[in-house]
This record gives sequence, C-alpha cells and structure tokens, in this order.
Amino acid sequence: MKLQCCLYLELRLTYEECSLPRIIIALLVLGTLVYAIYRFKQLDAEARRNWSKKLIIVSAVAIVLGLAATGRLHWLAAAAGALLALMPRAIRLVMGLWPALSPYFKRYQQNKQSSMTARFLSLQINMLSGDLQGEVLEGHHKGEKLQSMTLTQLCELLQECQQQDGQSAALLMAYMQRMHPDWKPDADKASHYTSDTSAMTEQQARDVLGVSESAKRVEIIKAHKRLMQKMHPDRGGSDYLAVQINKAKEVLLKLL
Repeated sequence: MKLQCCLYLELRLTYEECSLPRIIIALLVLGTLVYAIYRFKQLDAEARRNWSKKLIIVSAVAIVLGLAATGRLHWLAAAAGALLALMPRAIRLVMGLWPALSPYFKRYQQNKQSSMTARFLSLQINMLSGDLQGEVLEGHHKGEKLQSMTLTQLCELLQECQQQDGQSAALLMAYMQRMHPDWKPDADKASHYTSDTSAMTEQQARDVLGVSESAKRVEIIKAHKRLMQKMHPDRGGSDYLAVQINKAKEVLLKLL
C-alpha cells in the first residue's frame, strides 16, 4: 500500500512539474495576445494594415519554429517555411536595390552575344557557348533561320551571296565552317572573301564585341578576348570572323 502511494505521489509531482512550464507559456502567449489586440484597436487604418502584415509574418515564423522545436516538423522544412514567410520583405529589398543593380545586369546581357550583319544575312554568336545562329535577310530564303536550313539550302544561299555580295558570302561561309565541320569551302574562294577591306562603323564594332556605348577599355579588351577564345581559326572559328573581331577592337580603342 505504501509503495502504491509513493508511486502515485511521484507521478503527480512529475505531471505538475511538466504542466507548470506549459501553463506559464500559455499565460505569456495570452497576455501578449491581449496586449496586441489592445494596441491594434488604438491604431489608425494605415498602421493597422502594416501591423497586420507583420503579425502574419511573425505568427507564421512562430508556428513553424514551434513545430520544429517539438519535433513535429523537420528542421529543413522549418527553415524553408521561415524563409518563405520572410519572402515579401526580401522581394521589397531586391526591388529597392534594382536601380543600382540594373546597369550591371544589362552589361552582362549585352556581353553575352555578338552580332554581325551583311546584306543577305545577320549572324549572332553566343559568347558563352560559341554557338552561331542567324537569319536570312534577302534572297530566295528570306526570313528563314540559318540553324533550321539544310546544308543543301545553305549551299544555294552561298551561291546567291557569292554572285551579289562578297561580305554576305564570307559571313555565311564562317557559319557553315563552324556549324557543319564536314563542309569545306573552295580554298581560292575562301581566301578571296576573307580579305575584307571594308570600313567598320562604331556601332558595327560595338555589335561585334557585344559592348555598350559606355564600355571602358577593360570591357572592350575582355569582350575581344572572350570572342577570340571561341572564334579563333584554331578553335573551330574562321579567318573572316577573327578579322572582324580584331577590327572591332581596333575601331573602339581608337575612339577612347
């Protein structure tokens, strides 16, 4: 009988010890809630809206952390939930910094692509991958994408360009050499069209290197180096593209 009484007393004390912290926490939560409601009623409409947003965020974070602390939620899920609750504030922070960051983003976008244009076609070079793509601007294949044309169609276009515009022919041969490695141009014709002596304007030079009007010397040299690493004849490029890239660098550096 005495043993049963001792066990009963131990269990009761243990229960009271476990319940006391919960009661204290519950009272604190209740007191905080009453105080928050009291303060909320004294605010004007604009302040109430701001308080409501903050209250939702704090409540969401508290619930997630509470679940994680009691072992009912994995800590990774808790961290993700807390970050999700703070997402609106993070978005506002990014939007506030965007005016200062946008020039760097635009510069990065500009430096991703090089473009060259001739009478019959325009050609774009991806400065990150080295891939070429383009569009026919004139002739029987006008409007077609170079990357969607067969080798036979490209040869037809090349013949048309050779008859009417040497610069277009040189640009197209550069594309065909890069994207169709098995195709080989006639050696005499290739050397003839590669020796381009036409003048290059400032805008054409900027398009070739993919730099903006505000580009500094360092950016011009960096863009030239990046392009030459992709388009050098020893790396699958062509003599004509190398000539154009070098010419663009010379034009822009002289203008500084």
